[in-house]
Amino acid sequence: METAYQKVKVHNELEWCQVTDMETKERIEKLLLKNRVSYYVKWEKPGFFSRDKFGTCVFCVNQLQKEIADEAIHSMVEADKERIKFINRKLDKIFY
Repeated sequence: METAYQKVKVHNELEWCQVTDMETKERIEKLLLKNRVSYYVKWEKPGFFSRDKFGTCVFCVNQLQKEIADEAIHSMVEADKERIKFINRKLDKIFY
C-alpha cells in the first residue's frame, strides 16, 4: 500500500554558509543544534595545488528554518563571523 507522501518530491534545502576553519564549523554546529535547526554538512575537498588541508565545509539548511539559523548566528562573536561566507543559494542537485 502506498502512502500519499511517497509521490511528493520536495527540494527545499539551500546552501546557507561556507567555512574553512574547523573551530568555526564546530561553533556553528553547536548553535544550530541548540536552536533546533535541521542541517547537513557538505564537504568540498581542496584542489590538488591548494595549501588548504581542511577543505571547505558548506552548511545546508531548510529554507523554512533559514531565519532561525540567521538569528542564531548573530549571537556569535564578530571575529568568528568574519570567517563565515554566506552563500544563500538553492541546491541544484536532485536526490531522487
